[in-house]
Amino acid sequence: MPQGANHHVGRRRLGVLLCTVSAGLCAAAMVLVLVVYGTPYNPMWWWVMGGILAAAALGPIAAVPVVEWVIAGYLKDHGEDGLSRPHGA
Repeated sequence: MPQGANHHVGRRRLGVLLCTVSAGLCAAAMVLVLVVYGTPYNPMWWWVMGGILAAAALGPIAAVPVVEWVIAGYLKDHGEDGLSRPHGA
């Protein structure tokens, strides 16, 4: 498979991972709040909570290029295998 195709697969996997973790943690926090404080007094809060959960699920897509940039810098400093290299070697 060409390098470009691997890049797109990796980017897609990173996006799915970040979105899944973010949405899962947000949903768990919302469940905890509902258990501790009970259901919202105003039914409109369900829509607000749904919007927050949707933002938590889709928002991390914007972070994918930043995370890739950090990983690329790490690999540049430490080599493709992730092992530390002396500077100048």
